[in-house]
Amino acid sequence: MQVSSLLNTPNNIGLSKEDKSVDSEYLKVMNRLFPTVAYKTRDEINNSDAELAQFKKELTTKGAAKFLKELNEEKIDTLVEAYRQKLLKEKQANPNKPMNIEKMVSDFKKKLIEELMEIQKAEKKLKDNTTKSLSTSDILSTVKQTKETENTSKNVLSFLEQMLSSSNAKTDKKEIF
Repeated sequence: MQVSSLLNTPNNIGLSKEDKSVDSEYLKVMNRLFPTVAYKTRDEINNSDAELAQFKKELTTKGAAKFLKELNEEKIDTLVEAYRQKLLKEKQANPNKPMNIEKMVSDFKKKLIEELMEIQKAEKKLKDNTTKSLSTSDILSTVKQTKETENTSKNVLSFLEQMLSSSNAKTDKKEIF
């Protein structure tokens, strides 16, 4: 049997318009087990997300700094409470062991706050270092000042000065070959 003869038959095998091998009950079960989800764009998903809307509202009303401060305080409080629960369980397991839970918790909280402050200082220092990058004109002026203080010839330009000079910005394209 040839393929062309199969394709030319009035009721093509596998190409019929209605598949009668799958009954409606099977389709209902499959639809219940594997429900189809309508496609939504990211904007539609974001608009329907209540938590995201609440986050945006808090961020815009409080401002970024205050929001971040409160978020960090919540994290610290959560960690402190978890530490307190751990100490209470430890105290119940070993009742004879003397423990000053409140002092240990306050020390732990101080330690967390110090670590947070160190992280913030490091981030600020990193940010300050990156913002101090010099522009090309600053570099050129620094190079020129250095050259003048060294009393070098004004007619001779260094390679860096030539590269950064605005008069050399427009170069003629020359054919190499």
